[in-house]
Order: sequence, then C-alpha cells, then structure tokens
Amino acid sequence: MRILVLTKRQYTSKDLIDDRYGRLWEIPSSLAKKGNEIIGICLSYRKKRSGLHVDEDENSMAVRWHSVNIGVFYIFGLIRFFLIARKMIKQYKPDIIWSCSDTFYGVLGYYFSRKYQCRSVIDLYDNFESFASYHIPILRTLFRKAVRESDGLSCVSTNLEEHIRINYKREKPIAVITNAINTETFYPMDKLECRKKLGLPLDAKIIGTAGDLSEQRGGHIMFRAMLEKKDQPLNVHLAIAGSRATGTMVPKSDRIHDLGTLPPRQVPVLINALDVAVVYNRTSLFGDYCFPQKLYEILACQRPIVAANVGVMSTILKDKPHLLYTEDDIESYVDAIKKQLANQEKLTITIPTWSNQADLLQNYMFSMISNA
Repeated sequence: MRILVLTKRQYTSKDLIDDRYGRLWEIPSSLAKKGNEIIGICLSYRKKRSGLHVDEDENSMAVRWHSVNIGVFYIFGLIRFFLIARKMIKQYKPDIIWSCSDTFYGVLGYYFSRKYQCRSVIDLYDNFESFASYHIPILRTLFRKAVRESDGLSCVSTNLEEHIRINYKREKPIAVITNAINTETFYPMDKLECRKKLGLPLDAKIIGTAGDLSEQRGGHIMFRAMLEKKDQPLNVHLAIAGSRATGTMVPKSDRIHDLGTLPPRQVPVLINALDVAVVYNRTSLFGDYCFPQKLYEILACQRPIVAANVGVMSTILKDKPHLLYTEDDIESYVDAIKKQLANQEKLTITIPTWSNQADLLQNYMFSMISNA
C-alpha cells in the first residue's frame, strides 16, 4: 500500500523526528518494514530543519518524512503545510491517508481523501476533546463530521471506541490499536547498575515514574504522599522524571529525586531503578479514554506497579484490585504502595510490540481497500 501520514511533529512533549518516539514514529516505521510505501508530512511548531528526513534501514525500508515549520505567523505556516500536503498527495497518489495527532490533521486528511479519491483513516491516540483545538467551534464541527464519516478510524482504547460510537454516532468499523513498546529499548536491567547511572541511592526503597508530572494528570499525589504521610518508612524515596505544566511544584526533599526531562533512551533506566512504579491518572476527558503507554513500558521492564483506578486501568486490573488506588486519595495510594513494596508482585500481561500494532492497522487498511 501507499500510505501518506499527516501529523504534527511535536507531541507528548517529544519530537517525532529528533526523538524517534512513540506511536506516530513506530507504527509508520513498522508499516514501511512490512513492505508498504510510507510518506509522512509533519508540521513543526518549533524551528527545525525543514524538508526531507530519511533514515533507511539495511533493506532501504523507511518512512520519508517531510517536515514543515509553522513559522512566526501561524496562519501562513498552516497554509504552507496545506499546499505542500496537497502537492505531495497529487504526486504520490496514496491509497490511504492516515491522519494523526490533533483535530486539524483529522479534518485535513478527511478533506484530501474526498478531494483526491483515496481512503481516509483518522488516528485518535488520545481523546482530542481534551485538546485546545477542539474548542474552536468550526474545527470541532468539522472534526466530529470527519470522525463520523471517515472510511476508517484507529483509536487507542476500547473506552475511546465506545465514546466515539455513542457520542459521534459512528457506524463504520473502528480498529482499537493500543500503544505498545519497543523491545530493543524497554527490557529488564540490573536495578543497582541503573541507580548508579542516575545517581540514585543504592540501598533505599524507591518508588516513582517517568511521564507528565502535572497535577491535572495526577502526578501530584506522589509529592503529597511524600510530604504528608509522616508514618511512612524513612528509607522510602521518590524518583521522577518528565515534563510538567508551568507552575508544577516539585517539593524539595532529600528523599525526592527530580531527574528533569530524560532522553527517551534513559527512561527505561529509571524504570528499572525502581522498586515500585506508579501509573497515575485522574478522571477527565483525557484520563477516562487514554491508554497509558507507561503501563507497558513498566511491565516490559518487569517492575511492580500501582495504578490509579481510572479509565482502562480499571478494566486491565479488575482482578488485581490491591494494585489500584483511588485517585487523589493519599491513604489509598500509600496503602497500595506499602503492599507492593512488601510483596513485589509483577504482572504477567501480554505486551504488544509496535510491529504487532502495525499488523493490526495494515490488515484494517487492506480490508478497507479490498472493499472499495
């Protein structure tokens, strides 16, 4: 198949091309390795090297990414992106447009598919209703129409699939494609060696995580527990890394180790350094429908977890309620942490790779073309 990908370049606090990170890098790369011809067009909200980026493997199977800078005047950058995408679609004549990352790209992919008579698949890696762009009235209306009528829709969780079917009245098939992990990056490592690399105490009990530490995502419960629970053992430390919203305050303490924003390849080092990893979340338009990628990353590293009883985690851990804590409830959180520090229970859940998820998307797209 010839597949054209439309997306933004910066997402989940990472850069698609510089960091080679996550769903929007891994799935197109896996599709290319399976013999599909993939062209990607990404809009950068920061000044980056524009033009063609290609990182071919030994079999010359790679995505040809074209990066476009939005520039100082956003409207002109959006128009430039539109014109470049239109030109490439005319030249490339894709079978399918996979539009990702935000409402604008979903609308644009749907429009191009109707204009140039190809198939459109919109990818929802989160519930875009939690994004700022969804609150622009005309864009919201166009996005809901595109989601409802697009040939295909890939979404990150069964919760989100149900939400789309009920609230968008979509009747066409939906492919649920969860996030996955790169097994070359996330795997078990020696705990003490990882702690030495990060400068963490070797003999302490360490809990923590890597992710968005903002209060709206639920990260604040880790800080509150460290400061407010005076009865916890003195040797329990917290190690955290990740982005955080402006104004997020990480308390100063000898037992709190803030590693800032780690390069993607150091994230598994932090996870492997932990005694218990935390998958926090809060009930919201985001939290109810997301699929926490860090869950699979932690399980691939074979570390014990505790998780907020929110969204898909409620279903995944329904038979392990002692690993769940009630959001914003410090007593519940600390109780789950204490049990896991004592028991070190590890989950045995089948973890998909990005290649597995690309297979699902490829089969979904094949069925769409064969039914044309």
